[in-house]
Amino acid sequence: MIELSMPAGSLENAVNAFNAGADSVYFGLKEFSARKSAENFSISDFRKIRRFAKERNKKIYITINTLIKDSELEDLFNTLKEIGKYGVDGIIVQDLGVMRMMKRYFPSLSIHASTQLAVHTDYGVKMLKEIGAERVVLSRELSLNEIEKIRKANPDIELKVFIHGAMCYGFSGLCMASLEKTGRSANRGECAQICRTWFTYEGKRIFPFSMKDMDAGEEILLLDKMGIDSVKVEGRMKGNEFVYYTARYYRNILDRTKEKDMHPFTFLREHSDGFFKYTGPGHERLITERYTQHEGKDIGAVVSQQGIRLGIETEEEIKDRDGLMILLKGEAHKFPAKVLGRNEILFDGDFQIPYGTRIYKISDSAAMLKKINTDALKEEKESIEASLTISDGRIRIETPLLTKEYEIETEKALKGDNTENIRKIFSQSTGEKVLDIRKIENAHGLYVREKEAKERRRDFLSLLEGLSTEDNLYKKEGTEGKGILLPERSLLEGKNTPWNEDGVTIGGVTYITLPPVTYSERGKYEHLIERVSEINGDVLIGLNNIADVFFAKNHPQYSYFMDVYLYASNRESVALVKDILGESLKGAYLAVDFDSYEEPWPLKPTPLRGYKLPLFISRSCFKHDSLALECKGCTHHHTFHIEQNGKKYMVIVDNCQSLVKEEPSED
Repeated sequence: MIELSMPAGSLENAVNAFNAGADSVYFGLKEFSARKSAENFSISDFRKIRRFAKERNKKIYITINTLIKDSELEDLFNTLKEIGKYGVDGIIVQDLGVMRMMKRYFPSLSIHASTQLAVHTDYGVKMLKEIGAERVVLSRELSLNEIEKIRKANPDIELKVFIHGAMCYGFSGLCMASLEKTGRSANRGECAQICRTWFTYEGKRIFPFSMKDMDAGEEILLLDKMGIDSVKVEGRMKGNEFVYYTARYYRNILDRTKEKDMHPFTFLREHSDGFFKYTGPGHERLITERYTQHEGKDIGAVVSQQGIRLGIETEEEIKDRDGLMILLKGEAHKFPAKVLGRNEILFDGDFQIPYGTRIYKISDSAAMLKKINTDALKEEKESIEASLTISDGRIRIETPLLTKEYEIETEKALKGDNTENIRKIFSQSTGEKVLDIRKIENAHGLYVREKEAKERRRDFLSLLEGLSTEDNLYKKEGTEGKGILLPERSLLEGKNTPWNEDGVTIGGVTYITLPPVTYSERGKYEHLIERVSEINGDVLIGLNNIADVFFAKNHPQYSYFMDVYLYASNRESVALVKDILGESLKGAYLAVDFDSYEEPWPLKPTPLRGYKLPLFISRSCFKHDSLALECKGCTHHHTFHIEQNGKKYMVIVDNCQSLVKEEPSED
């Protein structure tokens, strides 16, 4: 059955998720997490949930889904080393440099490619599999049909799909709104949620980028049927009740069980199933129309009012202290329920409520959870990979840190050997380390004295406890590579986009830059090959998605550079792409999040020097979703103008996809 993966902003969140039926949880540590504002996990918390999960046959994933500076690589290395001591079922990664570091130094750690990589095509999945990812978390903007095509084209890698929670207006990993407007980078875990703020259009204040929450409901069964390995609920910033009751909601759907659904009363905006049924023009609108925050469940309407006594029409049970809300002209009025009768309550406001006004239940007094004593949870011990070899009169124990051979009494087994008992004995520990027996050989089927085996285990573990592992340090590779100095990035732009598929010629070199989002790989790359064939002279191709790296790998006759959306964030990220492309990789723009880098790099990067990227690249159509204008007769190409706090922005709509950028200066 498909895995149900829940968010955990804290240790208590994680325990609640497992208690509610989640198969796995994902969480960040105190650093390198895309949710810096969450409580996040200390190493002690991690060790506790690792042990808690293992004892219940559950899984845990750690998120290292931000871009990493050169100056942070050593700390990252030490973090990965600490994680490796106790084990984890996967690390969810955005930065290509983290992937390279994991492959080189920590091959036993499983790479899960984050949705922050904006993977929405077959080529993207294929490239990540070749890099070494065991699982890819697909972009949220895909339809069920598109997901199924990717599944069929990639049967030998795990796929994870987002099913519930907040939807970003822009593609995850490509959103620059927070960085451009506040200096806080979403790719560094500091998103200021600009999409939830107001803008002005034609003199009217609107919330054009506030997406409906996703609530896939029973469509999880369709994902299960098509062979998706895991589904993800968003919400590491949300509370225990959200985690628990949302896990219960989906567990009941998967297990075909019935119980009262409490999840709308924890946190749920106006919602839909996102892009699952996306068909282009005329699709269900995806922007919140009523209210941009938690609205709970629509339970009925106000049908009468006598002072503070409200008559309501509802089938929902309402109890004293349940949280209720009405919306009047977009303004929320929240109040605790005081029940007078089956369909009559007291209202704590002093104004008249129009007949038919919808009433929402935003909390249920019966949904409060008891606090969990996480201090009582036991920590996982440090796990050391080991193999055992049993021969006549001897046992050999091998680990990456120590190998030792002991004399031990053996005899030919009369009723079968006791190999599995020996494995269990060597997997026990009374200290801080435990052996993870990956392999045990007993070619002659010998019987081993178990008392002696326990003595040899104790001696070996005591030797391990005294070993220092501080020599296992991060080492910078090589010397600074030359690379080419790329032009000022603004010179390479298209008419309205940072990319330009037709190319710009500067100093005799034509620079073609590829779009970071496309749904027709075949058409995109066919156009590229045709365009290159038309050019007399040198051509450099800018790569803007991991899928482009797959194309480049299979077309080494061309020359490439890492463009602004294929983030050259640190020496390791560039080294990974250079490992794949070799000499055909000629240069890189330094990631827009960073002003400087630390040598050495495989090639010298070109800083962007204040270059500004669009706030959003979105699959949501601004004309249809944000402004509620009809699709009938649409030309599919529009430009709108909006403002916020005196700053002006253009919204360019091209074939139902929107790009939001700052208005060019009149200078």
